[in-house]
Amino acid sequence: MLIVVIAMVLLPIVLPLTFLVSLAISSLLFHSPAKELVETDLPNYGSGIAIERMWHQEALALQGKSSADKDQVLQRVHEKYPEATLFWVDSDGRTQLKLPQASEVPEYWSTEKVVAYMKQALDSDPFTTVAIIGGGEQPTDEGFMVLELPRKYMNHTPSSNNNESRFYGMYFFMVIFGLFLLLAYWFFRDIQKRLRLLEFGMTVTGKDGLPARIIEGRPDEIGRLEQAFNHMVDALHDSRRKEQEEEALRKNLISNLSHDLRTPLTVLGGQLYSFRKEPLSPAGKETLELMEGKINDLGGLIDHLLSYNLLTSGRYSMKLEELDVLRIVRMSAAAWYPLWEKAGMEIHIELPEEPLIWRIDEQGFRRVLDNLFQNTIRHARSGGYIGISVLHGEAGKTALVITDHGPGMSAESPAKGAGLGLQVVDLLLREMGLVRQAVYENGTRVVISHDIINMGR
Repeated sequence: MLIVVIAMVLLPIVLPLTFLVSLAISSLLFHSPAKELVETDLPNYGSGIAIERMWHQEALALQGKSSADKDQVLQRVHEKYPEATLFWVDSDGRTQLKLPQASEVPEYWSTEKVVAYMKQALDSDPFTTVAIIGGGEQPTDEGFMVLELPRKYMNHTPSSNNNESRFYGMYFFMVIFGLFLLLAYWFFRDIQKRLRLLEFGMTVTGKDGLPARIIEGRPDEIGRLEQAFNHMVDALHDSRRKEQEEEALRKNLISNLSHDLRTPLTVLGGQLYSFRKEPLSPAGKETLELMEGKINDLGGLIDHLLSYNLLTSGRYSMKLEELDVLRIVRMSAAAWYPLWEKAGMEIHIELPEEPLIWRIDEQGFRRVLDNLFQNTIRHARSGGYIGISVLHGEAGKTALVITDHGPGMSAESPAKGAGLGLQVVDLLLREMGLVRQAVYENGTRVVISHDIINMGR
């Protein structure tokens, strides 16, 4: 507000103040009361501009006139300016008439003397004006005439003094305006500095991914903005802390539940195994198989929960090595082969003899394959087909492809769960630097590779 008020009143106040300062300086420095008393008794013939204009007009009117006419003009002008010295020089450079007669004027004028005289008379005292007779370009055409008048008979306040007083007024105005610019620069630089600090606090984050608090300045508009920003940062940190506490509680709960459920399931599985030795009817055996299947499914779900909890908390131990992926795929497929045959699925495995070396964790990759192969039995049994092959993409990229002819993961299935197994697959692949792509078209096509590749057949 101070800057705005100064800007509004600066010009209306400073301009009149500048005029008063100029007037005061001119009165103090250039006007002497004693001098004014002396000069008031002297005649005042006006400004040098008016005298010079009159003298040139008289010289122009003398074009082609005789020497007597020229003498007569000088005598008439001398009567008007008795304190002046007047003379004229003919085309041969000889002085013809000089008024008053006792004035010291050379009788003969050369070109060098004329030039030196004109240089010496420039801005000197007495005031001197030279006019070429007839208005010609050279003094040698018809001669020239000269008027010399002491400056004390002209305007009493010299123009140089007026100009100098104006300069002092201009200096005063420049000082005031410079102070205003300095104040405005300091003000806006301070605002810019505080805004940059605020911008730095908004863009730079800490290890937790959240911005840090900034130092609060003066309690003005920007200070209130800084206070609001710090309040927001505190709220974000509190929210992050509560989120971490809830996440830790959830992970601990899942871990405890996984361990607590595994013990009764083991006991229940052992009891069912002992119960199988008893004589059962066909319906009892079918019920027993159904119970064992559900217990196995529940055990697999507990394993998924435990693996998901370890992966999301960063506690899943992995050992990455340069391994032949196709060898692991063949071993895993051999283990699942009887289950695919039992499900009545056509098995088509086409893998090259050359090894495919990836940097993976063998146990984790086996877990990925087991989850994907298990999904083909659960969700794609109706398609009756399972295929394993290798896809060569662009720029030498190689991918592992698992194909089935089932209804796809989006279709309804009695064995469909919450998709936790696929989440575990994606987390394991991410830890090994791999990605999973899936296309649901006439079945499901799952592609595992290091990068996203073209999914066209």
